[in-house]
Amino acid sequence: MLSLNRLCSKPRAYLVSSVDSILSKRLEHKFHPKVTTKKLYETLGVAEDCEDETLRLAFVHLAKRFHPDSGAPEANTVRFSEIESAYREIRRIRNAQKDEEALSGVEEFDIKHTAPQHRHYLTFDVGIGTPSKRQKLHTIQRAQKAVDNVMEHRLKKLQAEERNTLIGMDKQKAKDIKTRYGMDRLVEDLIQEAMNKGEFSDLSGIGKPLKSTSARNPYVDFVTHKLNQILIDNGFTPEWIQLSKEIREETEELKKRLSEARNNVGELPLIPKDESIWRNNLEKFKITTKQINNKIDKYNLLVPILQKQMLHVRLDKLAEQVLSVSPSKDNKKYANTSHENSNMSISQDLFNFISDLFSKKIIRR
Repeated sequence: MLSLNRLCSKPRAYLVSSVDSILSKRLEHKFHPKVTTKKLYETLGVAEDCEDETLRLAFVHLAKRFHPDSGAPEANTVRFSEIESAYREIRRIRNAQKDEEALSGVEEFDIKHTAPQHRHYLTFDVGIGTPSKRQKLHTIQRAQKAVDNVMEHRLKKLQAEERNTLIGMDKQKAKDIKTRYGMDRLVEDLIQEAMNKGEFSDLSGIGKPLKSTSARNPYVDFVTHKLNQILIDNGFTPEWIQLSKEIREETEELKKRLSEARNNVGELPLIPKDESIWRNNLEKFKITTKQINNKIDKYNLLVPILQKQMLHVRLDKLAEQVLSVSPSKDNKKYANTSHENSNMSISQDLFNFISDLFSKKIIRR
């Protein structure tokens, strides 16, 4: 009751003060938005036209300085709350401005003054509009078509007059190559005339039947077959065929070099000197064998037929085969000299042994 009496005792003053406060707040919000925004930017210490990234960096820097949990001497809860609220308000204002710009950029379509899409007509050769409009468009279109026809007729007339002149007649006569029967000349007639003149006599396939093109792989389409045939005619060979040729040639060369190395040593069993020479030669041939085996690996990956794949070249097997064959007679010089040297060494040893025996007997006497 006491509170009611107090309110009733001063109702006029209370109402006036409340109304004044509300009006002042509304007027401040309505007439001073720029001042408020300016204060927000001043709180963060940035300009009003700064970029979003600059605004964010300024907020982060001030938050690190005044955050109550940062442990810095400048930490202040009130100051930090002011900075945070200012940053959030600026972000809200900027987002609202961006939304307004995006909405203003959207084009609003007004279909009040456009004809409905189903109002298409096939009469009068034109499409949209009322019958009177379509009739007018049809009249204009007919007039334009008539003008085009007249222009085309005049051009044809000028071309016909040009044909009747001397230049036009010469051009026409040059084109009109006729036979003695008055008919236009065919391609066959021109070919026969060229053959009679001997223009085809220098061809490589003259007098020979044409090659049969019926024999081809049924599992390959016609276009691929023709492309392969063109490549073969121009001297192209697949990579796996070239590799097979190189492998065969290099293998034969390796066998030939092994045979030459075999001729440089003597008959089996080999003496230690010949055996060392033979081993040195095999060490040299290992590099060539490795290169050949690398090509065989590549060939086995490229070859289209499984039965055509090759095995690696084994140098030890080739060496055994070559050693099993006796050296040729023409190349036995080194072998003979080696055996002669061995015989000489044996005879020298015998001579030394006999001389030692005689010397011992003389000493005993």
